Amino acid sequence: MRTRRLLQCVDTHSCGEATRVVLGGIPPVKGATMRDRYAYFQEQLDELRTSLFQEPRGFENMLGAFVVSPIQAEADFGVVYAGATQYFEMCGDSTFSVAKTLVETGMIATTEPTTRIRLDTYGGIVEVQVSVENGCIGDITYRSVPAFYLKTACIQVPGLGEVKIDIAFGGLWYGFVKAQDVGLDIEPSNMKKVLNVGMDLLGSVNEQVEVEHPEDPALSGVALITFFDENPEPGVDYRIANVYGDNATCRSPAGTMSAARAAISHAKQELETGAQMVIRNGWIGSEHRVRVVDETTVGGLAAVVPALSATAHVTGMYNAILEHDDPYGHGFLL
Repeated sequence: MRTRRLLQCVDTHSCGEATRVVLGGIPPVKGATMRDRYAYFQEQLDELRTSLFQEPRGFENMLGAFVVSPIQAEADFGVVYAGATQYFEMCGDSTFSVAKTLVETGMIATTEPTTRIRLDTYGGIVEVQVSVENGCIGDITYRSVPAFYLKTACIQVPGLGEVKIDIAFGGLWYGFVKAQDVGLDIEPSNMKKVLNVGMDLLGSVNEQVEVEHPEDPALSGVALITFFDENPEPGVDYRIANVYGDNATCRSPAGTMSAARAAISHAKQELETGAQMVIRNGWIGSEHRVRVVDETTVGGLAAVVPALSATAHVTGMYNAILEHDDPYGHGFLL
């Protein structure tokens, strides 16, 4: 037979961000912890990531999630977050999509009005609440991993001079820059300029500022630049644009960004515990709602526990076939 592997996937999006949720065909993923399983996946099974999320089956901005058995007894499922270019210790958009998929496929028992799911992830248990009414899924809310504001730095950027950047962790490291400070208008017609300036900033901040997680040295370096406008219109606290590659930008606000933004706003006394903030993606208008539901510490740093809310939708079912003699079946990116 020419087929060497068949994988069952559910294609989804949350706020416009595409996630391919892989449910079947995954070989046993070894490891005593979810962090061990991430390492095993990267070392032994990375071809599944590149085959499913890169071309010709996927594209550069595709997100993905491998649903596996949990390590911790109180969890319902384990999740390995990944994408076309890398692995993610946490991914908000994929969390929304995984929850939607588990309920829609009947893999989790549905309870109205709220179905609760516990996901075992690299950062620990993520608790998800799915609103269900008359069998229909509405808002999905999850408690994110602790997020924290690290510092504000001034960096030198070629062509821009000195730029002030707020650095915070929300599952990934983000550098926040006020759009008007670098002469940007967050509008779809300006996307190429935003991407170019974002990549200049990303390179400069990682050259000039040491950024390391206080409890996990593996989580080092700013991964994304977020440009933001404050209070762009009534009912919206921030309009944002995320940049993480030459042609890579988020369609949604990004759950990890929303968590990091909440941490900064809370640290600067702009967001009280329990209050809600609305963040809008500047490209397509999709929105996240985020609240700080608890305060904690991470490695001695003040941190918050954010709760994020959004929706997700199933776009299709996909059986991926990996053939022995397909020269491009392992995936590629242009």
